[in-house]
Amino acid sequence: MLDWLRLIRASGLATIASNSLAAVLTAFYAGEGDRIVWLMLRLKHNGAQTLWIILASFLLYASGMLWNDLIDVDRDRTGNPRRPLPDGRIGLTPAWVVGVLAMGGAMFAASHVDYGFFLAGVVLSLAMLYNLVAKSLPWLGSAVMGLVRASHACFALLLLGPDYVQMVLTPTGATAANTATNGTTHAPFVYPVIIGIYIFGLTLVSEFEERQRRGSRLGFIVGGVAMAFALLAALGGLAGADWLPHLLHAGGPWPGAAVLSVLFALGCAALLAWNVFSVWVEALRNARCALVGRVVIAGLGGMILLDAVIATAAHPLGGLMCAAFYPVFIVMGRMIRMG
Repeated sequence: MLDWLRLIRASGLATIASNSLAAVLTAFYAGEGDRIVWLMLRLKHNGAQTLWIILASFLLYASGMLWNDLIDVDRDRTGNPRRPLPDGRIGLTPAWVVGVLAMGGAMFAASHVDYGFFLAGVVLSLAMLYNLVAKSLPWLGSAVMGLVRASHACFALLLLGPDYVQMVLTPTGATAANTATNGTTHAPFVYPVIIGIYIFGLTLVSEFEERQRRGSRLGFIVGGVAMAFALLAALGGLAGADWLPHLLHAGGPWPGAAVLSVLFALGCAALLAWNVFSVWVEALRNARCALVGRVVIAGLGGMILLDAVIATAAHPLGGLMCAAFYPVFIVMGRMIRMG
């Protein structure tokens, strides 16, 4: 069982959960409203659809990771021989069967929701495009992987209902946003753009680990800049949070609570910057490809910290909710670390 969890990179499910939560919070709390009960009522209203979307989301991720290793199995026999497939701990035939079932299960679960089948198909198509074609092409593979995460974030908006997806597909006609529970204007397409840029940068950085085959120093630099840009965009959103002036002028304990919320988000941003960019700078200065793996691992966990910053801009409790997945990612990553 542990090898199957390694095969699908189960620790990454924490990033999917965090991404989905940040996308939902950013879309739902784009105005001055700050009542968490509004979101709970919306999810309760959607009923069983919420469970179908969560199941589909996890299966989309698992199938993408599984097919990544299936397609790379011959290369991994040389480069990563201790992984479950090249080591023979999991047979190729069972892995193929589970990969097909995961894809089919994701599409079946998504089909229970309006727009679900279409959006799940987009996510799967982009994931397979990356696995089969784009990953071997410098820059293009990074762009496609960024689109995979961005489209997955759009899929997560189905948790709120198809009206939010309509706003992403037709952002200029966002009058439908006023039908949301709190009646404020929304920009649900902002989060997918930010997370897409971050993943584009992280994937570009990861290519430097295989520098002789496809990575480049320029790509490594651009990747780091893209990740930094995503973090700065998140901090910019925090500075302009609609709830911040509202709480600062509310009196009582609320100004203090607002300050604590902002400080928590800034702490998450600082932790992300330290974990990722300190190693990134060292790898760049010394041209040490061996350090790139540490940057990538830190960057994957940093996704959750980035989500915490973005979610705090949407709701004062959003950062705490997203950051709760960070220790889960760390613990699971250590438990199922690849050989």
